[in-house]
Amino acid sequence: MEKRAFLAVALSLLVLVLYQEWLTRQYGTAPPPVPKHEEVKSPSAAPPSPPLSTSKPETPSVESPLSQEAREVRVETDEYVALWTSRGGRLKSLVLKDHRTSGAENSPPYEMVRQAPGVPLPLGLQWNEAALVNDANVVYSIEGSDLQLSGAATGTLTFTGRSPGGAVLTKKLTFTGARYPIELEVAARRADGTPFVPAVMLTTPKDQVQPDAHFEGLVALVDNKIKRVPLDDLAKGVEFAGDIGWAGFGQTYFLMALVSDNGAGHRLTAQPLGQAIAMSIAEQPQRPPTGRYTLFAGPKQIDVLQSLGKGLERSIDFGYFAFIAIPFIYVLHFSHQFTGSYGIDIIILTVLIKLVLAPLTHKSMVSMKQMQKLQPQMERLKEKYKNDREKLNKEIMEMYRRHGVNPLGGCLPMLLQFPVFIGLYNALSTPIELRHASFLWIKDLSRPDWESLPFTIGSWHFGVPVLTILMGASMFIQQWMTPTAGDPNQRKMMLMMPLVFTVMFVTFPAGLTIYWLVNNILSIAQQYWINRSDA
Repeated sequence: MEKRAFLAVALSLLVLVLYQEWLTRQYGTAPPPVPKHEEVKSPSAAPPSPPLSTSKPETPSVESPLSQEAREVRVETDEYVALWTSRGGRLKSLVLKDHRTSGAENSPPYEMVRQAPGVPLPLGLQWNEAALVNDANVVYSIEGSDLQLSGAATGTLTFTGRSPGGAVLTKKLTFTGARYPIELEVAARRADGTPFVPAVMLTTPKDQVQPDAHFEGLVALVDNKIKRVPLDDLAKGVEFAGDIGWAGFGQTYFLMALVSDNGAGHRLTAQPLGQAIAMSIAEQPQRPPTGRYTLFAGPKQIDVLQSLGKGLERSIDFGYFAFIAIPFIYVLHFSHQFTGSYGIDIIILTVLIKLVLAPLTHKSMVSMKQMQKLQPQMERLKEKYKNDREKLNKEIMEMYRRHGVNPLGGCLPMLLQFPVFIGLYNALSTPIELRHASFLWIKDLSRPDWESLPFTIGSWHFGVPVLTILMGASMFIQQWMTPTAGDPNQRKMMLMMPLVFTVMFVTFPAGLTIYWLVNNILSIAQQYWINRSDA
């Protein structure tokens, strides 16, 4: 097969891989307005718990509206504002202070946890009595009041309640001002005084709609292996047993997960519950009477996740080429300390990658140039041996040997660069650092660039993809400058590739388009230098 055919196959594979990656990160529609919770000022002492009913709640139970006896406590740290309710001792709202819902400047802070119809609030307890029950309708007393923490300051809240069956339930929460993780201890005693450790539940709505925080499903570390279960499979229910390091619900840029203090011998289940997906982590009966966990609800930043030391950074899906993507992220972090602009950081990263790959691209370009010079001889051989295919192939290979030309020298170096391209694609498509990061006229490097220059015609919303058009034009110039050898139809096909890539990149993050544009410009300069030096 001739060189151009190899190159066509290689580029086609690249298109398919990039398109497949894009499909896994489909963008949703605009999110609904985020409700704003009023700040609740709680008294310093908790009111006494109301009389408890002797009947058991339905299982699964969906929380009823808060009664007048329920109390709310507000916890504010450097990273988030959380609202806790004594009904069920659950997390009612969690707002991330440093992350917006959308790229608009007046967008409210991103609310990771909020009340939704038919969706139980997270951090409920579940256990077996005569049947499987939970604490959805237990009104806890609260030891502690509103907290406002900063830096290394810590604070605690202790929820104590009694189930209709007489079990005494306790949840102790410890907060730190400058950290996302929340320490959680749960314990319970039955009416006869025997201790047991109930399962801890996390819940999330089935129909999460966020434009740039696509719901990824359940993600867990089981026996040191990552398990990813998409929403469609969660509808059937899943169960894992073994060493549950952590488990939770992931979005493109955010994660809410429970980290086990010692996950050996745990059982993880996830299944539909009303309008929600419910996940529970249960310990084996022989475990100690206190269950210790860490609740993480925050951004999927590598350094933040690594600080827990439990492998939470593996929740970020960098694909098969994570070993390439992760170093690129660290390069972006390092350069950002000096530039303060992720757009400039991407350009610096592109230049560094180009320098590293320069020997490969140089070899590819020189090989193409040599093949172009041999084209007249190739045509004469084809005419001379047009009726003897075997003899023709032998003479062509002999011609390559005499001139020291490798027929695969043009496309093989490009194939070797594919892992780098895919790793970089994941590095620029996955990390939260590029979310809402601006550069020049681009308002969000994690979104397609046309969204930064929108216009409306009737009820249709459009935008001008200036960056994508420039990328396509630079790719066309690069292809036009590239020496060709062989069938002219192959050259026409290669000149069509810029159009294909332009259409494809319209939906890609602007950060990736910046890389491709700068890489094309550097390739044009390199090709120009080779053409001039060989003239």
